[in-house]
Amino acid sequence: MKMGFIGAGKVGTAFGAYLQRKGFALQGYFSRSTDSALKAAASTNSFVYETAKALAKDVDFLWITTTDDHIKEVCDHLAEENAFRKGQIVAHMSGASSSRILYRAKEKGCFIYSIHPLQSFADIGKAIEDLEHTYFSIEGDGEKMDVIEGLFQKMGNRTFRIATEHKGLYHAAACIFSNYLVTLMHQGLAYFEKIGIPKKEGFQAVLPLILGTIENIEALGTAIALTGPIARGDGETIFHHIQSIEEKMPETLWFYKMMGQMTFHLASVHKLKDPEKKEGLKKILSEV
Repeated sequence: MKMGFIGAGKVGTAFGAYLQRKGFALQGYFSRSTDSALKAAASTNSFVYETAKALAKDVDFLWITTTDDHIKEVCDHLAEENAFRKGQIVAHMSGASSSRILYRAKEKGCFIYSIHPLQSFADIGKAIEDLEHTYFSIEGDGEKMDVIEGLFQKMGNRTFRIATEHKGLYHAAACIFSNYLVTLMHQGLAYFEKIGIPKKEGFQAVLPLILGTIENIEALGTAIALTGPIARGDGETIFHHIQSIEEKMPETLWFYKMMGQMTFHLASVHKLKDPEKKEGLKKILSEV
């Protein structure tokens, strides 16, 4: 199966290199940035195409790995140029958008998909290594689903299917796991910095705590893995936290209380059973 990429950024370059590492030959890349296309092609022993149309006509499986806001534009342009052919597989790798943005390709007889790797692509080299253990979500037409799943099975990656109507909620979850986790770490480190602990040193200090918590979640699940004052029903400690934040960093109090309320609801599943303690915590965390 001939495969090619429109878009030679971090995602297209890293995933193309990963495919090549796993024994799949690539036809090549087209990109608005010639330098990016040259680098991606060189790293995958493939060709640079002068136009998106030429690449699309030359492959059986077309990956559109541009930025999210250009995927539909690229697909629509190729449809207008009659670059698609019946039976061709066309996929994008956006987590946010469903396969529906490729509907112009479907009108030309193509099978359309959104295929999203659950990992970040901050660095190409690291991303290629991380892809060895990455899960991929697949959403789109049923006809070629077994072909795509077989592709990932050959590479040793696990996949799961999601319905088109669930793509938005899926991506919201992915943002919480990745982007919002960064924000959470940033806020905790900001508290450390306020009391004189440098962020870099603070992160190294809490890294065993972070990794241990993740291991507990893996082993026990979120409800059982939860520890700390809210899980114990220790309202006095939470009240002291709120007083300290009001005094030192009042602009962040809403964030602490919001996270506290979500943690309170989680604790109520398995940990927090005492009615008096539950009512006390609920009152303390009630105002956001």
